[in-house]
Amino acid sequence: MYSNGVIMSNTLHTLSILVNILSIIVALIGLLLVIMNWMVWKKTSMNIIKARVFLDKKFLEKTWFYVVCAGALITFRRIYRYLELTADLNVSSNMEVLFDIFGFFVILLLVLVAYEWYKLIQSHS
Repeated sequence: MYSNGVIMSNTLHTLSILVNILSIIVALIGLLLVIMNWMVWKKTSMNIIKARVFLDKKFLEKTWFYVVCAGALITFRRIYRYLELTADLNVSSNMEVLFDIFGFFVILLLVLVAYEWYKLIQSHS
């Protein structure tokens, strides 16, 4: 029989695997969106894109919110990593799972930015 620590460790390991699989799937979707955006972008008038971006306050608010949240999560992870390296902190498996979840949300937020651009660009292609 497993002790509670081993069961918890296995559960966290499984959670990390699932979060990483989801991250890969979402990242591939984001890559597809970015490629599709780039292909349409080349054929779209820059004046139309500029007008749509700067006249759509909701678009700007959403995309900036996504970017700020992603940046905050990355910053938190980098600060923690710096403390690990300089203060000789040991990372618990709980924190590793949390960082995997942060990574997933960073990818998701960036894919949401690509999706907002996709909606904006596709409506004028």
